Amino acid sequence: MTAAATPVGPDTVRGAADAPAGVVFDLDGTLVDSWALHLRCLRRSLHAVGLPEPSAARLAAAQRPTDAQTLAVLVPPDLLDEAARGYDRELRRLLAEEPAERLAMPGARETVAALRTAGLALGICTGRSRAHAQALLDASGLPIGLTVAREDAAHPKPAAEGLLLALRRLGLAPGRAHYVGDSPADARQGAAAGVPTLLLRPGDGPPADGTLRSLHDLPAVLRKARP
Repeated sequence: MTAAATPVGPDTVRGAADAPAGVVFDLDGTLVDSWALHLRCLRRSLHAVGLPEPSAARLAAAQRPTDAQTLAVLVPPDLLDEAARGYDRELRRLLAEEPAERLAMPGARETVAALRTAGLALGICTGRSRAHAQALLDASGLPIGLTVAREDAAHPKPAAEGLLLALRRLGLAPGRAHYVGDSPADARQGAAAGVPTLLLRPGDGPPADGTLRSLHDLPAVLRKARP
């Protein structure tokens, strides 16, 4: 489901008095465990245009805020369209084979359900294309509206544009929403937009300030944030 862009004025902004009123999520690495899929798609895209398979180090060094920008680092401009088609074919093939419970990040489906039940507005801000982001959501069994995709913002993260657009479409004031991501770029985007930001950092021990060890912890963190 795609959220419609609705003009938002002072009388329609949610959360003017109560906080938080909603959550905007990053997609890859936050709601969907897609890193391994992404690397396989990148390798397939280079194979599709006759380029040698890249090393893990080259793939890591090439990573940019969007998959399209990453491809542009790895592939010459005249081969980029064909490489993108190879990426698309491989992603759709892999999603057709991967069980939903393995695609969704641990706790993602339960947490989304709990937040919806609590009445919070939920959205997604991603650097993925709309088609690929929706395919990932559908395959992961996550019933949350895709609010802002790569096509919607001229400047990708860490610029604030996409996140601010997501907030406007959801009718949320920046100070009355939380942004949940997993990367330093997400942290910088949240700061640029003036949105309280939490980074998913699975691991042992108590979480550092502004981090979540698990998405299961998010509802409790949001309850503590209420004034």
